Amino acid sequence: MPATRATAKDDAPRDDAMSERPAISVLIVDDSVVVRRIMTRVLAHDPRFAVTGAVSTGDQALAFVRKQAVDLVLLDMQMPGLDGLQVLPRLLERGTATQVVLLSATCREGSEVALQALAMGASDVVAKPSAGHFSDAFVEHLLDRLVHLVPSAERSRTPEPVDQASARLRPPGALVRAVGIGASTGGITAIMELIARLEGQLAAPIFITQHLPANFQQLFAEQLRRSTGRAVVVAEDGMAVRPGAIHVAPGLAHLSLTRDARGGSAIKLTTERCLHGGFPAVDPMFAAMARVYGAGACGVILSGMGRDGLAGAQAIVEAGGWTVAQDHESSAVWGMPGSVAKAGLASAILPPPAIADLILAQCKAAA
Repeated sequence: MPATRATAKDDAPRDDAMSERPAISVLIVDDSVVVRRIMTRVLAHDPRFAVTGAVSTGDQALAFVRKQAVDLVLLDMQMPGLDGLQVLPRLLERGTATQVVLLSATCREGSEVALQALAMGASDVVAKPSAGHFSDAFVEHLLDRLVHLVPSAERSRTPEPVDQASARLRPPGALVRAVGIGASTGGITAIMELIARLEGQLAAPIFITQHLPANFQQLFAEQLRRSTGRAVVVAEDGMAVRPGAIHVAPGLAHLSLTRDARGGSAIKLTTERCLHGGFPAVDPMFAAMARVYGAGACGVILSGMGRDGLAGAQAIVEAGGWTVAQDHESSAVWGMPGSVAKAGLASAILPPPAIADLILAQCKAAA
């Protein structure tokens, strides 16, 4: 009988805010009856979760969520009929408050297929052992990954859409000394579109915080490098900031900045707590840009759940810099950019290619 570690986290101390959350409702989708039973048993013994259904096919999953909303779907990658990548976008279009975690016995964590799933909107991809090998270590690892997803109440705070014509827009900044890009769900595609449109014309350094599991950051950086031809580095503590290069936040710390001894800027990795709750977060990066670059800081907030980036956008604006938000129509989830737009902190609300055009236009105007 496979180990299930039903009480893996029951006796562990819990964060006060986490313990006050309502139970996360879960739908399990797996063609293996053994896996469904094990996962149901594991989650049923953890008060942080409530299993509301367990089905064997993608079609059954879609039928279930049409009748009953859930916070989280645990979705098998390989199934007869519709596979996980085919079901994923159809689940997400049912509502932005649902998160989907893909479980795969064949797709390695950190692989290009897994990154593709994240680009499509999956919240995480976890390598799944075979049905007879659900060890205590795997169960504890999985529960830890699941419980640190953005809470349902936070995900559901998606502002009503506003457009370029009706928003309270600020004048765009006259300086572009650095560009910071923050994104989460649906953000990978938006980042690729924005960076591709810059076509190497931007001499200022670029900083990117994309919400991703830690083991995906290196692959994400490599994908950016291949698709843009730019110098791309995963940020390391003390690393000198390179003009024109893309600096990607690592998975286990926030990307912050400091001044070096010669008056230049350098990377500083931090583990401060912030609203987003995980690593990396956009707010610390934007706040650091405000301190280091002042009026030359340009913050871009792209598709994502929740409100990470809102406080940082406020810091940039207060320092004399400017921010741009992705528009509702092109965003997979308009939570993060919507929060900035509705707060009146954006100088424009545009799709990613148009955001790049605006940044380049401001650079040329300042030259």
